[in-house]
Amino acid sequence: MKRLLLICINARYTHSNLAIRYLRNYVSDLAYELKIIEFSINQKFLEILEQIALNKPDILAFSVYIWNTDLVRLLLPEITKILPDSKIILGGPEVSYNPKDWQQNFPEIDFIICGAGEAGFRYILENNLNISDAIIRKKNPIFSGIPFPYILSDFHEISEKYIYYESSRGCSFKCSYCLSSRSDQLLEFRDIEIVKKELMFLIEQNPRIIKFVDRTFNAKKEHSREIWKFLIKLNPKITFHFEIHPELLDEEDMQILKNCPKNLFQFEIGIQSTNPETLEAIHRTNNWSKTSKMVKQLISFDNIHIHVDLIAGLPFESIKNLERSFNDIFNLGADHLQLGFLKVLPGTEIAENVKTFGIMSSNTSPYIILQNNWLTFAELNRMHKIETLLDAFSNSNKYKMILKHLIPKFNTPYAFFIEFLKFLQSRNYDLQTKNWKKNAFELFQFAIESFPDVDKFFFDCLKWDWCLQAKSHYYPEFLRCETDSVAKKIGYEYLNSYKINNKIVIDEIDIFASDVKKAIYFIPLSDEFKQLYFPTSDVIAFINGEPSPLKISN
Repeated sequence: MKRLLLICINARYTHSNLAIRYLRNYVSDLAYELKIIEFSINQKFLEILEQIALNKPDILAFSVYIWNTDLVRLLLPEITKILPDSKIILGGPEVSYNPKDWQQNFPEIDFIICGAGEAGFRYILENNLNISDAIIRKKNPIFSGIPFPYILSDFHEISEKYIYYESSRGCSFKCSYCLSSRSDQLLEFRDIEIVKKELMFLIEQNPRIIKFVDRTFNAKKEHSREIWKFLIKLNPKITFHFEIHPELLDEEDMQILKNCPKNLFQFEIGIQSTNPETLEAIHRTNNWSKTSKMVKQLISFDNIHIHVDLIAGLPFESIKNLERSFNDIFNLGADHLQLGFLKVLPGTEIAENVKTFGIMSSNTSPYIILQNNWLTFAELNRMHKIETLLDAFSNSNKYKMILKHLIPKFNTPYAFFIEFLKFLQSRNYDLQTKNWKKNAFELFQFAIESFPDVDKFFFDCLKWDWCLQAKSHYYPEFLRCETDSVAKKIGYEYLNSYKINNKIVIDEIDIFASDVKKAIYFIPLSDEFKQLYFPTSDVIAFINGEPSPLKISN
């Protein structure tokens, strides 16, 4: 029996691959010894090559994506050297729309499957690889007719990773930068009863997160609502991720989502731009009035993590228009704003119109835009730096209090990030720094240099941010002050006054006495901070493991 090795190289260790599991289960009845092996792009090249060689496959099948294409290109010639008799099959979006280029550059490839791969893969194996045409295009059966991709033994390897699932394939929208917009990508929905059964299986494996990869999950209202209500009723201790379009939401959806248990759902919402001319050029409908209303309403529920997307480098979006889009989307107040950059993917409409739009992009993955008719390379490069600051300071949610009060002091959120960037560059600061204390120090210096009259207030804000995440009872040196010892004395004596044996029980807090020594205590320097957040309390105690700080009146 021939050994068939299904290989995927994921973007991160925490990711898993859905496609190769579909392929495995679609051909599991055929006379092949099937094995899945997954790597991450962070693994060493030789380590990946070694593991492939140790399996001694007769057939290798690679799932090729934008994040692993460069590594696959490096591997192919070397695999042939160490496994000269093995046959190589490639599939996935990276090879589906330029298969002849791959054939020409990599003669090691025996077959390339274009588009949805299940039927094409089975066709190759059923014919024992005795096929004259190396480029395979086969129409898939209906989506509900394709077997569930997972089996129980998968979860020994992926139980701690993201579990991907799709209840639909294709997309109702035709965004010109997306492969799902192609005319050969049909929108199909899996039978709802099949979906429920499959979700129950996944829930029983108790993963941390299940990510629906449906391109627009709420494209069909009765489908999305049924799944949402099903999951809300079950309320497992799992997070479910969905990509949704806010304009398709209505009052019935909102009534369902309003009652969703906290942290059960997280939504990714691709807004991409608020410039009408840009949206028309990329065939993306966006009624900004309704979009902003729906997103803000979702945020107001405070039960669903909201992630919104903006894409830089789209047609007709000058730096001024991009600044406006950034401000519009940032001001929604979502939990996370992802500033992405146009990727000119082979097979998309926008790739066919690069000359019309003056688009120049990198020749290698991820084919990221370098400039176009509306944005210079320098402007886009500056936006990359803004993206770095956005992720480190805003999206990290580690500086929420100080940013809540600092950003509104600038004309716009974009103006804040631009001025902060200039400040850091003037100090030759490494923008890639991940250290909280170093980043916090720079942010504080920027705040007090920009607004010296409220330096004590910003000091309190940043100190509060530290307390919310500190795992120890001390402050960084630049956040220490004369009130620290007073706060500790008051808080320590107050908590110990409730000590019974070795426990302290107060206001629904039940802790060991030893936790009192590990707590961090806070007294503000500014009256403004005190009046805003705890006018009737003298000290705030942050106790490790407790979800909320304890207010103490002396």
